Amino acid sequence: MQSHLNYKIYFIIFLVIVSILSPVYHLSAFAMKYKTKLLILIILLAVVSNATIAGVLYFKAKDYLFTHIQSKVLSIAVSAALAIDVPTHERIVNDADESGPDYAAITKQLRSLRDANRRTDLKVKFLYTMRPIPGESNVYRYIVDCEENIDERAKLNEIYRPVNPRDIYPIDKPYVQSEMTKDQWGTFLTATAPMLNAAGKPVGLIGVDISADEVERQLSTIQAISLYTLGGSIFIAVIMAIWLANAASKPLLQIQKGVENIARGDFVTEIKINTKDEFGQVASAINAMAIGLQQRDNLKGTLARYVSQEVTDTVMASSGKAELKSERKKITVLFSDVRGFTSLSESITPEEMVELLNVYFERMIDSILKNGGYLNKFMGDGLMAVFGAHRDDPYQEEHAIHAAMDMRKALAELREKWRAEGRIERVQDLHIGIGINTGVAIVGNIGSHQKMEFGCIGDSVNLASRLESATKEMPGVDLLLSEYTFIALRARFKFKPCGDIKVKGKADPIKVYTIE
Repeated sequence: MQSHLNYKIYFIIFLVIVSILSPVYHLSAFAMKYKTKLLILIILLAVVSNATIAGVLYFKAKDYLFTHIQSKVLSIAVSAALAIDVPTHERIVNDADESGPDYAAITKQLRSLRDANRRTDLKVKFLYTMRPIPGESNVYRYIVDCEENIDERAKLNEIYRPVNPRDIYPIDKPYVQSEMTKDQWGTFLTATAPMLNAAGKPVGLIGVDISADEVERQLSTIQAISLYTLGGSIFIAVIMAIWLANAASKPLLQIQKGVENIARGDFVTEIKINTKDEFGQVASAINAMAIGLQQRDNLKGTLARYVSQEVTDTVMASSGKAELKSERKKITVLFSDVRGFTSLSESITPEEMVELLNVYFERMIDSILKNGGYLNKFMGDGLMAVFGAHRDDPYQEEHAIHAAMDMRKALAELREKWRAEGRIERVQDLHIGIGINTGVAIVGNIGSHQKMEFGCIGDSVNLASRLESATKEMPGVDLLLSEYTFIALRARFKFKPCGDIKVKGKADPIKVYTIE
């Protein structure tokens, strides 16, 4: 019975463990730091494992103690049965014998045995003799009870039935209860042993009741020791858990900081974790990734110096697998060219000319980019810019004209700067011619899979180039735009008609305009 009870207790412990650990499975779903999760997990595991060990040890110790007490009680019952004067005991039959010498002699023997077994580790509360009632099952009569207290002493021939129906006291062999029983006198553990006559026949039972107080005291001691041990082990486990969580999360925090730096564009960052475990491998992989991103960023910066930012972003996004495709789109094209470049190049060194062009193109490109344009290509000292090519721009004509006016202003500032520096004597001869046209063109990647570029092809592109060339034949005019561009902006700028001009490739004259 005691073993059956322990199985129930073990099952309860198992259910408690499952209920504690079940949230651990879903711990990753909670919004908390990894360090906190790890700390909680280690503490839970420590608590559960230590509680399980302490519980098992407690119940094992309880089993051992109970078995040990059962053995002692049974031993006392057997020893007492052997020490009783059985012939004298057999002469006690009628109620009147309770006041006779035989009853007194047996009472004295029982008290002597009881007192001898009232030790600190085991206290015999009651010691008595019984006889089974013939024809009755598990029903007995008290014969001699050595208890001094009249209120607690059983009388001769008083009926006795075990409190627990499962307890059947055999008449022919020793017996001890498998669990404590409780009656009006308290909680006890009972053992019985047969008393044998000279012929070896059982003629009665001797019963021994030990108080549960001492048993409970010893069990409480074991329980207290188990709890103290559990508390100490949990305290140590918490300290170790904190240390382990800090140790485990430290490289993770380094990795997090390094990844955040990389996300901000700091590709020079390096995660220094020198361990050979998974954290060290991850750190090495991230460092290698940072180097690759740095190289990719350098490549992107270098590429952007040769092609537009839009093209650069498209190529980088496609992992170098840009497709050969194009589409018909409405665009506004701007061509510009430097006037007086040839005569200027004859009066300065090639190095000075390259320096001049670099400064000039930087300012011109800034004017184009800030107005939403795309630099398509350089042509010696000239350039071609497109508006509305990469993304639709409903204000492309206006942006192109603003870019042209900014280019005028930038060149005037450069001439003034160079004159003030006295480095170039003939900068007053530097001017630009600009041609602008709006129309439909084929826009997209042009070339082959080995080499391609983003270009614009169509009559509208050619016309813009012709308008730029036409400025050479119109003294005082540095900007010409077609009627197609003029129509879209007639109310936005103060245009000046420049008449009709004949351009190559066009059968009819083209109306052109300028802005002073």
